[in-house]
Amino acid sequence: MTAGILIPVDESVTTQQTIEAIIKDRELLPEELLLLHVVDVHLAHRLVPDIQKNMVHEAAEKSGRRILEKLAAPFRDAGFEPKLLLELGTPGEVIPKVVEQQNVELVIIGRHPGGGGLRDVMFGSVANQIIRAVKCPVLLF
Repeated sequence: MTAGILIPVDESVTTQQTIEAIIKDRELLPEELLLLHVVDVHLAHRLVPDIQKNMVHEAAEKSGRRILEKLAAPFRDAGFEPKLLLELGTPGEVIPKVVEQQNVELVIIGRHPGGGGLRDVMFGSVANQIIRAVKCPVLLF
């Protein structure tokens, strides 16, 4: 089974701009899209006592589902049929795994402002990690 187009999403301005661009060119894309939100559990667990990690984990998952539903709404309004996928981990590791597992043909991802140049060379960006890690085409916004 092929998932077609994967769109990793978060609550950033970059994601909003990417969604707007996709909807603007709606006629160029299939109705079914796979929206992926990755809850970075490493960030969610920092400075949290072990006894509270399950509670924090559950709250992060619940928040991730709300984010996915909110970001799926404009796609539905534009006539798309988004499938929603919530994963836990770090985006740079999870996204390539999902691409492989779902047989994704194209990844459409926004690139956060402020990246590029030396910063990306030293620390990398999620978009750069994805470009290097997947075998399918990647469209950057």
